[in-house]
Amino acid sequence: MAQDILKKIQTYLEQNDILKKLNLADLKDISFLAQGEYNRNFLIVDKNNQKVVFRINYGSQINVKQQARYEYQALKILEPSRHTPEPLWLDDSESFFDHDILMEKFLPGEPLVYHRDLSRAAQIFASIHNLKLEDSAYDQLIVENSICSDRLHEAWQLLKPIKKNQKLVPESAQILTDLYDWCQDHNADEHFIGQNECLVNTEVNSNNFLITSDYGYLIDWEKPVISNAVQDLTQFMSDTTTLWRTDEKLSDEQITGFLTEYAILTKQPLDKIEENIRIYMPFLLLRALSWCGMLISTYDDKPIQNEEIYNRCQMYLKPDFALPLLQKYGVIL
Repeated sequence: MAQDILKKIQTYLEQNDILKKLNLADLKDISFLAQGEYNRNFLIVDKNNQKVVFRINYGSQINVKQQARYEYQALKILEPSRHTPEPLWLDDSESFFDHDILMEKFLPGEPLVYHRDLSRAAQIFASIHNLKLEDSAYDQLIVENSICSDRLHEAWQLLKPIKKNQKLVPESAQILTDLYDWCQDHNADEHFIGQNECLVNTEVNSNNFLITSDYGYLIDWEKPVISNAVQDLTQFMSDTTTLWRTDEKLSDEQITGFLTEYAILTKQPLDKIEENIRIYMPFLLLRALSWCGMLISTYDDKPIQNEEIYNRCQMYLKPDFALPLLQKYGVIL
């Protein structure tokens, strides 16, 4: 089966003369690169050792009908930042494959290391968040300007299986119920009305960065929206993100240093950024913790199971982890 898909990709490239259209030399190699829930990625190498990523899309996390086109449009908008993948080819005709195809330039680097790369992360975020959005961007991409209500809606959907099958331990289920009620009572949509909007990634964990010795990129733009930059900032610095793939938690000093550099690069008052984070963080944590509860509640039914992720979700929902984290942002349950 693996060889079949590699051969099919080769045939597709050759029949459509795609490498030539992309100013690439003849094909040298095709290999599997990575796979997510909604896509499979392959590495294409030409005889001059130029590399591109060949992405086959199988669905959408954000319920858009043309997921590959959505990503392609976002990447075109992001291109001037010079810190995101360069989109090269889009084919959503489904005339050869039964799925949409997106090709983008392969980028070098390794995942972000928090204690080493916070300055680089601030520079990447600033370059992306500083981009001026044309009116056409608002026609092409989802706009979220009621970000607290949006998180409440997401959490409501995620909490459904928790209430249905009661597989979550009672104290963890109670935390989620109480946090949802707290966020309802403290909905802060009004606070963010009229603030600057930018293109945000919404999935800024360490593995979605590629860092080299002198540069850095933010990749994986499956779920971008036009919204407040606070979405990326809270997601990036939250313990639920930093501990997801590493054993690191950001110290107060690290957070202050990161935000100070970001504030300088984006020409924003630091105190305003910190206020936005303090207000929005409970809603970010509502989504993160509700997702964990959903995964635990539906884990037995999943065709692909990951014990490490399951155990991490269990840890996040223990009172000795969740309650102090929420209290840090003023949430007393």
